[in-house]
Amino acid sequence: METFLDSLLSFLLLYKYVALFGTSFLAAFLLPLPSSSILAAAGAFASQGYFSLTAVLLVAFVGNIGGDITGYLLSRRYGEELLRKIGFKKILHSARYHSLESYIIDFSYSLIFFSRFLVQIGPSVNILSGLARVPYRTFFIIAVIGEIFYVLLYGLVGYSLGSAWENNIGFMTEAGLAVLSLGVVIALIQYGLFRFRRRR
Repeated sequence: METFLDSLLSFLLLYKYVALFGTSFLAAFLLPLPSSSILAAAGAFASQGYFSLTAVLLVAFVGNIGGDITGYLLSRRYGEELLRKIGFKKILHSARYHSLESYIIDFSYSLIFFSRFLVQIGPSVNILSGLARVPYRTFFIIAVIGEIFYVLLYGLVGYSLGSAWENNIGFMTEAGLAVLSLGVVIALIQYGLFRFRRRR
């Protein structure tokens, strides 16, 4: 991973905002790229004068929200059709699938918001939101709010750490895990409430 990250950092320094946008977009859309580390690195480079902090935050935000919306829209438009073609037609009509759809719609706010901080989970939530047909306005507003917090968190942490950012990757990972833990706890509570309401 370090070698891959080093390659991405070289790519970032060479192509600057184009590389930042591309990494952010692809990570938010589907690919498992270390976009959090890249964003923190861009913030750190901004503190050293290689980038503009304002541009870093704006480009990362546009890339992230662009990837989110692309995944959501493609899933909403073509997701069910694709699942039918590859042999999952029965799943689409199963009680478990409809239950999952109801859960995603009922708790879309917290699912979408917290998944913005977790690049490994965010694309899956985008796809599931599209499949469940979460209202576009709801998805867009919550995704925008989540991405603003995410970009500010990692971009400003990288900026404040400066050249020491690489020595604090563990801290940033722990911060991500803390958000994940909070999101899991909230999801479990919501699931319990969801099951309780369905039994009544």
